[in-house]
Amino acid sequence: MFRDKLSELISPEAVINFETGAVKASTLDSIINLLPFEMGFCDANDIFRWYSNNLDRVHGRRKEAIGRNVLELHPKAAHHVEKLLNDFRSGARDDWEFWFPKRSGEETGQIYQEFMAVRDENGKYFGCMDVTVNLDLFKGKEGKNTPETIDEFIAVTPE
Repeated sequence: MFRDKLSELISPEAVINFETGAVKASTLDSIINLLPFEMGFCDANDIFRWYSNNLDRVHGRRKEAIGRNVLELHPKAAHHVEKLLNDFRSGARDDWEFWFPKRSGEETGQIYQEFMAVRDENGKYFGCMDVTVNLDLFKGKEGKNTPETIDEFIAVTPE
């Protein structure tokens, strides 16, 4: 499991300080894996460095991909990926988003994917992050979701 690997790299008890607060590495890993979307990151040299380990992933990921050039991971679309990353690197583009139908299994539905250039406050390019969302996860979530009073909030019972 990834958690075992995490403990080899950084102590699960190590505190990671952010501008907006601090959190233990093990807690951050657990938080990321609970998010209703998946993420990945390749660095400024186009090396695939990290992905979230969410359940029910849209894109299967293998740990063997970590440390490999992202163009090797997408041989059929390498020229498109290379152009996108070069556009990110040069600043010609900051993001790219698209939707596509599910491609695996007998399920139907829509997938949303966005690629974003990761930069510091001075514009230095750190790499590319991708976020993938199975839009079907949000189907049927209609209706009143926010209690208007404290009494309504207290009365809400978990499903």
